[in-house]
Amino acid sequence: MFPTFGSILNAGLVLGGSLLGLRFSSLIPERFNKVVLHSIGLFTLLLGVRLVVENKPELLKVFFLLVIGSLIGTFLSLEERLEALTSSSSEVSKGFVSASLLFTVGPMTLMGCILEGVKGDSSLLISKAFMDGFSSIILSSSLGKGVVLSAFYVLFFQGSITIIAYFYGEFIAQQSMANAFFIGGGLLMLSALKIMGLLENFKLLNLMPALILALFV
Repeated sequence: MFPTFGSILNAGLVLGGSLLGLRFSSLIPERFNKVVLHSIGLFTLLLGVRLVVENKPELLKVFFLLVIGSLIGTFLSLEERLEALTSSSSEVSKGFVSASLLFTVGPMTLMGCILEGVKGDSSLLISKAFMDGFSSIILSSSLGKGVVLSAFYVLFFQGSITIIAYFYGEFIAQQSMANAFFIGGGLLMLSALKIMGLLENFKLLNLMPALILALFV
């Protein structure tokens, strides 16, 4: 397989699945949507806790990455720009951020991209693509149009990592990946709280540059 094949397939299935979820969301009773939403929130929280527990980060570096990343995100007004771009309510950004984090944060994403970039093996990303495609049907029926936009972030985020791995994969330090996993776990936990309506006004998207920075330092 060529580099980024897995990411293109992943983004395509997320896009298709989320459009299906939007199309047939009216067939799902509202009370079922709430149950599914809370279940997704709980699963996201557990996944975040697992990533935090399993990885041993450089805590001081993680602190500075979060500070610098949040400053960059705030300076660029990432979440505000998304809301302005979509000309919609904050529900769109919540769906986008929650789905983007769920689809791109975790060992399967990074390991899949590195495996495809370094060895040309897309099998892990292909498996992830079908998992995300199915999840996007449920997510979009609960979180709305923002999930559709996450397909483009999946392509950009995973495609970027794959291309970087293709050229520089052997130079990515194990500790940098551990730092990224740890930060990603924390972001997933915050995302879970947003999904469950506990941090509705928290601008989570403005923290996401910290996750990307962690891969390079």
